Amino acid sequence: LFIVSSCIDLIFLIDIFVNFCIMYQRKTNFGFVWEHCQSRIALRYLKGWFAIDFISILPFDVVFLLSSSAYIQRMQAFKVIRLLRLLKLARLLRVARLFRRFEVRTSISYGKLSLVKFFCILFTITHWLACMWALVLVLVEPISGVPRWIDAFDEQEKNVETKTSDTPWKLYI
Repeated sequence: LFIVSSCIDLIFLIDIFVNFCIMYQRKTNFGFVWEHCQSRIALRYLKGWFAIDFISILPFDVVFLLSSSAYIQRMQAFKVIRLLRLLKLARLLRVARLFRRFEVRTSISYGKLSLVKFFCILFTITHWLACMWALVLVLVEPISGVPRWIDAFDEQEKNVETKTSDTPWKLYI
């Protein structure tokens, strides 16, 4: 998973460099003109999406791997680094731009495109809720004495070979 995440970070890093070179349409008195001046393109990107794109490629996973000693993992402040990895979700803000480009370049009806957008958003929200549900298990230690939702499954799964707490697949399904 770390390798896949690093490859995606590399793709987004390349995309940042490409965005410094992509022309955009500028409105003039006579219509629209493609802006080809490199400094204006770079300035527009720096004022727009650059901050979000840059935050989304910060290597929080590398920080986690480099500081994975047992002492640090016990520290409650270290969990903040895990939460900072959620900033990588800023990549999803770019999906709206992709949908706009797709909508302009294809001849799909508005109703079909709206339906696809709805299911994509529904899938994303469902995934986020499942991640938050599982995140509760990471944030609350079992020895802290705070009741967790997974503790109720222990009694019900006495005769089950693979426990819910032992596999990530059962946590999300």
